[in-house]
Amino acid sequence: MFSRLYRKNDQGYYVYPLYNYPLLWFVSSVLICFLADYLIKLTDNDLIKFIYLVSFVVASISGIIEIIKLIVGTVKNKSMFKYFRALDLTSSIRKALLNTMTLNLYKDSPIIEVPGIQVVFEENSIKVTIFKLPGMYDLDKLKEDINASFRGKYSKYAITNSIQSDDGTKFDFVLEDVGTDKTFIPKTINDLIQKPYFLKLQRELEINISKLPHMAVWGQSGSGKTTVLMSLIAQCLSNNTDLLFIDGKTEFSSFKAFYPSEKIAVNNDEALLLLQHVSETIKKRQKIVADEVKKRNKLGLTGYEIGLQPIIIIGDEIGSIVAGMSSKEKKEFIALLTQVVQKGRSVSVFAIVASQSPSVDVLPQGIRSQFSTKILLGSASGDVQRMAFGEATTPGNVKKFQGYYYVDGLTIEPQKFFVPNLFKFDLENMDTFRRLYQIGKQKE
Repeated sequence: MFSRLYRKNDQGYYVYPLYNYPLLWFVSSVLICFLADYLIKLTDNDLIKFIYLVSFVVASISGIIEIIKLIVGTVKNKSMFKYFRALDLTSSIRKALLNTMTLNLYKDSPIIEVPGIQVVFEENSIKVTIFKLPGMYDLDKLKEDINASFRGKYSKYAITNSIQSDDGTKFDFVLEDVGTDKTFIPKTINDLIQKPYFLKLQRELEINISKLPHMAVWGQSGSGKTTVLMSLIAQCLSNNTDLLFIDGKTEFSSFKAFYPSEKIAVNNDEALLLLQHVSETIKKRQKIVADEVKKRNKLGLTGYEIGLQPIIIIGDEIGSIVAGMSSKEKKEFIALLTQVVQKGRSVSVFAIVASQSPSVDVLPQGIRSQFSTKILLGSASGDVQRMAFGEATTPGNVKKFQGYYYVDGLTIEPQKFFVPNLFKFDLENMDTFRRLYQIGKQKE
């Protein structure tokens, strides 16, 4: 995108010369064509004919330019209406940049260059690209100007991601609606039924765990960790995912009323036996995948691609489980869990764990680094945020049942998270999970 040169007028304001607008050339040329055509009918004058020809050519070229811009803009925004909205936002951002640059940098200059700007409406966000000018390095100031430009119906939008391109020629900003509550609130059991491998975390946020394996949920007591797990468990039960529980709080022991009790570990010995069983399952599945690779003559196949039933280990309050183990037990537990998170993805074995702290005292960095999705609930110190995400996200004062999340490949910076609400329509009861389990078993 091209930058624009603004010139100071006699009143001291910076304006963009009208002759730079193709639309103005188009309208002016069309009017001249009509006038020349009228004069040609009155008098056979070669000069008027020449003016008519030139005006026609200019009108055609400028018209084609506008049509191309309209088509390209409509395609990028997937809607002509959104394209016109993108033009309005582009104009607002340009004014904000012009005012900032005028007041702070080039107050006495007769000419100001404003960088090229592109706004594109994406599925659940708005992407703003600022094409970098020489000497333009203040990313934080650009963020302020862009955020300030989103007013009225877009006032709830704010920058959630920002990055400089690898070639250093532009800045990309992603804005999302951060003011709207995105809590996933299922109204009926049908809203909890999900396809295998897919997990809905909140409105407009669904992940395929085969592509983004393993998940960690951190937060102090009462922050909503168990509710997040319950929502994920409900979805998994609906599609016959093989769930294995390491139950540090005995929250899930009641599932034994309808779910195989051998799949629910409530003490150290049971947890180790469960992980040993998973380790053997991984080895068996590796052979299945290897055989399928030979059969299909295709490298890189995964359990997802050959239709293996997903296995998900749900670990609640992993910290309390680890804390109660002897050194030998802890070493074996960590070794087995490491095998799951490092080798499980290719054979459709995954882990979803919850604990109060992302500290290495609970799980070592070698395990934590394998979680593609990380959720930190409630207010947390800067140190805790850095342990969870590698950076501090917020100064605190996070509302109850909210937090921040990070998903590899989907986010660049942690973004606001809303704990699912199963309580509003009374879907947190045991009957809901029993019925979802029955629905899932019918899909065997």
